[in-house]
Amino acid sequence: MRTRPFAVLVSIALAACSKEPAGDSAEPARTGTPAPPSAAPPAQATPPEAIAAPDDLDVAALKKALKCASDAKSGPCAVLNAFGTCKPWNAVVPSGDGRWIGRGYRVEGGKTSDEFTVVRSRRVPANEVGPGQLPAKVGIGDIAKQEGQAFSQADRLIRTLERSDVPPRSNMALEYLKKRESWPEGFTMKTVGGQVYVASEGGAFVCQGPKQELYLVQRAATRGGAGEGLYATAYPVSW
Repeated sequence: MRTRPFAVLVSIALAACSKEPAGDSAEPARTGTPAPPSAAPPAQATPPEAIAAPDDLDVAALKKALKCASDAKSGPCAVLNAFGTCKPWNAVVPSGDGRWIGRGYRVEGGKTSDEFTVVRSRRVPANEVGPGQLPAKVGIGDIAKQEGQAFSQADRLIRTLERSDVPPRSNMALEYLKKRESWPEGFTMKTVGGQVYVASEGGAFVCQGPKQELYLVQRAATRGGAGEGLYATAYPVSW
């Protein structure tokens, strides 16, 4: 019996059927892991916009509003005269916490009243301030009559500092100033001409005199008349 040729023909036929069709109908071979979809490029960080430096204090306009004499030696006009020759102040003090005390003159409703003005400059981390701001906050306040001996001894302390003498530690105004913790602070910036601008009430401007004293003009938050605000000269106690 001859069976062998028949088996060979069947094997050839089966082999031909098992081959994949050629041409467009053939499914491409899949090898490896499918490629992930392309990732979107990382978003670019938007740099903070630069803030323009504020203008200097308009000394001429304030002198005109207050009818200042060119040779004024006291009061608000003397403070304004000092702005003509004072130098830029570095609000970032070496100790990180500087304090000043002096005489202030508050102009309000056409009247001028005296007060004891106190100033504090406190260093703050750079990441706590905005673009163009200095790493320091400045607080401006006063010593109220209700503070008792601190109020009554403030004038004596100021006169000592005016002479560049060392005040006695027993002075209660000195003790009050060193221990005061509550301050109405504002952020600071350099003006176009190098003065320090403080975001406090209607805005305050500060510059420095030859003996580290500060000349300060703080505009009133609600100005009922031209020139209203605080005008002060303050002397350093610590810096």
